[in-house]
Amino acid sequence: MSEDKITERPADEGLTAEQGSKGSVVWGFGQVLLFHLLQIPLAAVTMFLSLAVISVSQLAYVIPAIVVARRKGHDDTVKGIIIAASVSALLNVACTGYIFYKF
Repeated sequence: MSEDKITERPADEGLTAEQGSKGSVVWGFGQVLLFHLLQIPLAAVTMFLSLAVISVSQLAYVIPAIVVARRKGHDDTVKGIIIAASVSALLNVACTGYIFYKF
């Protein structure tokens, strides 16, 4: 019986830098943190209501960021965006729950 040899090539072999790039989880996380800075001027306009419900108001910039990153093929960036949005939503819910519990 002959033994089949499986040869593997590195994942990036033969691909250009743009084709091999899938984004970065850190960049996606950082994008959401930068977008959260937009909440500061928005909070002044909405009388701080947008900060109280940041879990909902962040959907205005997280969903388009996911769509753009996915269209560009940056799967890891999409993961970072989703992770950062989830962490900020969970922190918001926990802090809001704590404040309501105290009052």
